[in-house]
Amino acid sequence: MDDLKFIKNFPNRGFAEQAKDILEKQNIGCVLKSPDIGILGVSSTATLNGWDLYVEEKDFEKAVHVLNALFNGI
Repeated sequence: MDDLKFIKNFPNRGFAEQAKDILEKQNIGCVLKSPDIGILGVSSTATLNGWDLYVEEKDFEKAVHVLNALFNGI
């Protein structure tokens, strides 16, 4: 994936995975990251700082439109 750009923080992994799946179905490349993930990459679904979603910069505007329609307020 090319240049990634932060798009949204989700309060839990469930919402984050849902958003990732929806974007991928729209052919928008994305990655989830959590600042709370330990060195082994192990985490529960709930993390203190939530889950950050990043998208490829070229798809940023399209991704904003999709996410705002579905996850506005989360």
